[in-house]
Amino acid sequence: MILGVVSRLYNQKGLDLLATIIPKLITNMNIQIALVGTGETSLQESFRDHTLNYPGKVYAFIGYSDELAHLLMAGSDCLIVPSRFEPCGLTQLYAMNYGTPPIVRRTGGLVDTVDSYLERGEKATGFVFDEPTHDALYDILTLAYSIYFDHPKKFRCLQLNGLKKDFSWEKPSTLYSDIYRWAVKKRRAVFTKRTFHPMD
Repeated sequence: MILGVVSRLYNQKGLDLLATIIPKLITNMNIQIALVGTGETSLQESFRDHTLNYPGKVYAFIGYSDELAHLLMAGSDCLIVPSRFEPCGLTQLYAMNYGTPPIVRRTGGLVDTVDSYLERGEKATGFVFDEPTHDALYDILTLAYSIYFDHPKKFRCLQLNGLKKDFSWEKPSTLYSDIYRWAVKKRRAVFTKRTFHPMD
């Protein structure tokens, strides 16, 4: 199972949680971890060390390449996005568009866009965990691993559900137009009912 990471390497992104549990993941699971990102020196060094310590199991490309990032998102089985906070986030949207279920923390735009397997079952698009802790991340990765290997049909449903999601501007723009028209109508109604006086 290939777990991908495409991210800036900062505390906000929660990748220190992943870095800490990599030895346990590699020991207990048949996985490979591939990362594209750059950021804090300590995190860069941590992922470089894992690359050296687990050849063939972990690889970190320290830097940024848009082409490589998209290839990694498309080629991974799951994409890990363990952010402590995330106002919006696009990575998980790209991942679903490639049929790659994201593994995200329940925060901001991540939980707004990823339907949790624990809550939606085969109607889900990915995996969601709550607390920004090593244990919580490890547990959700264990679940994703189990579904991937033990329930391939369910995993395929997650992939297909993600591919069917519509993240275009077509629906939001229509809703925005409807709200705008409603607001204009309400404003005009108030304006026409207003009684004018000579001193107005």
